[in-house]
Amino acid sequence: MAGSGVWAKVAGAVGGKTAAAVAAGAVVVAGAAGAGVWWTSRGPEPVVVVQRSTSVSVPAGAEQLTVAGCLPHETALGGGYAIAGPGFATNSRFLGGAWLASAFNPGAAPSTLTSYALCVNAKPEVQGNLDFQWTAYAFLDKPNKLAGPGGIHDVTTEGPFKGVTATTRATPHCSGGFTMVGAEFKADRVLQGRPVAPVPLDRLTPLAAVPGPAAGGSDFLVTLNPGTELSSRPFPLGDSTDVLRMTQLQAPQPPQANFAVGVRPVCVKLRSVSVVTARVAVAAGGSARATVACPKSRLLLGGGFTFPAANETGAPEAPQRYFGDGWLFAGTNGPAVAGTPSGGRVREWHVTGVNQQKAGGLYHDSAWVEHSDAETSTGNVYLDAQAHGGDDQRLRPSSVPDAQPMIASALCATIDAKATSPSKGPAPTSVGRPDVPSVPGVADPSVPASGPPSASPDPSSPPPPSQSPGPSAPPPSGSPNSPSPGRPTNGGNPRPSTGAPQQPQPPAVAIRQPGSGGQLRRGCEEAFSASARTRPGDRAITDPQYTAWQLKGPNGPVAVGAGPSGGFLVPLLPDGTYPLVFTATDPDSGLTASAQVSVRIVGCIR
Repeated sequence: MAGSGVWAKVAGAVGGKTAAAVAAGAVVVAGAAGAGVWWTSRGPEPVVVVQRSTSVSVPAGAEQLTVAGCLPHETALGGGYAIAGPGFATNSRFLGGAWLASAFNPGAAPSTLTSYALCVNAKPEVQGNLDFQWTAYAFLDKPNKLAGPGGIHDVTTEGPFKGVTATTRATPHCSGGFTMVGAEFKADRVLQGRPVAPVPLDRLTPLAAVPGPAAGGSDFLVTLNPGTELSSRPFPLGDSTDVLRMTQLQAPQPPQANFAVGVRPVCVKLRSVSVVTARVAVAAGGSARATVACPKSRLLLGGGFTFPAANETGAPEAPQRYFGDGWLFAGTNGPAVAGTPSGGRVREWHVTGVNQQKAGGLYHDSAWVEHSDAETSTGNVYLDAQAHGGDDQRLRPSSVPDAQPMIASALCATIDAKATSPSKGPAPTSVGRPDVPSVPGVADPSVPASGPPSASPDPSSPPPPSQSPGPSAPPPSGSPNSPSPGRPTNGGNPRPSTGAPQQPQPPAVAIRQPGSGGQLRRGCEEAFSASARTRPGDRAITDPQYTAWQLKGPNGPVAVGAGPSGGFLVPLLPDGTYPLVFTATDPDSGLTASAQVSVRIVGCIR
């Protein structure tokens, strides 16, 4: 029985030996002369936060999404996601009054994605009319660059990203007395028409949880794991001082460099706001879980995580972060441990950190000087993870530590609003298929479901409802209640259409020439031919800016040419067998596909 109660006699008298039985809010009195009925008046219902969740399987090498909704009397204040197995989130955001999460699985085995909605039985004031106006890019490799020979060479000074605003950190914030309880993010690309590949977040946390001087209170900081690797090509060096801060460009840029996320704050009127943190060490090649709980007098309204670098502040050299040697990311388990039944009260925030670094290995910002000795510093420098010759001298290596820290955070507060009660009529939230684009560069998501995928062969069938009991049928397609992604409006519920328009797929690509096992003469011009067609539509992709040829050399990809066919100069690679990759991007959908054959590089006889 929630709250305080007031006892009052309806009729009769109660003796000293009377036995009372409580049932359905009434006290039935028996065993006394003039037996009567006493009743209790319930006190006010408490304001509580619960999690409502749905799960879906994510196939290997693909992307999938799922949506969790709140009940009609509840307001969605945010959400989270959990990934059991390989993968990381690419979208985590509102869809009307529900929470959508999508994940990309780069592994070889299926994983499970769970989306959590944080639902409160109250109508707090929520700030609306906000947009994804903050952006975090993945393409910058170092935050404290130093001009190397010839100046600073990075993606904002040359190449396709020249002139792009360098926003590697998204700092969404609220105004007007609102408090930020979480951050939505959605996958995007920096430049349209260029290949892209997702990368995970390494920060989504209140600034108060970031090591060092706290700034911004509950305002959040969002960053991506760097998608840009340092140069694998040599550059002249006269002095090795500050070599790790001398930025060079990898040519060509990997598709991860084109990945970005748009960020939008979740802003609510709250009282007694505080941020609670927990710190754990995540072993290289392993994982660790951190659990954060709020004081009993406050509600848990959101959370986050950050991977701080050991030398993040005050160091003369760049922070020793991940630069391409495996994933380092956190998958938030949402407000409850994955597998907890939907509808449970939120008491703790759980975060699981995964570290796929190799202990004792080298970061990609390790420096090597070719043809040098202890007295001289001439020749070429490589910023790479391994030596390029027997007499290379290693300078200032940055070894991957046995473990790296992770800080989990939870935002705690009280809500100045009365509790709302469920209506007596049926109609808990029913969430149909959301009309959202797939993450660029990965497979198109299939229909979301509240459990493992159905064996039904019809991809246009709507998914099962959320785990809340008694769902109502969604409205017909095109009705006034069809989906409109955006902010929750004080507990408004999404009523998406179940219509399933034909979704774009990656292009159909094939290499015609050279054939598998064919020879290419380095330094000579050779004929290349391939085909690329859109799906659906079956339109030929012929624009060179949407097609590219690459050879996978011993030090990374080497550009060959652009366009589906033509005569291209074969790069100067040593004799050997190499993968030749042709990549095409659909100009309309942004989806990318590749074809690959093995070719042998031989000398060019003129």
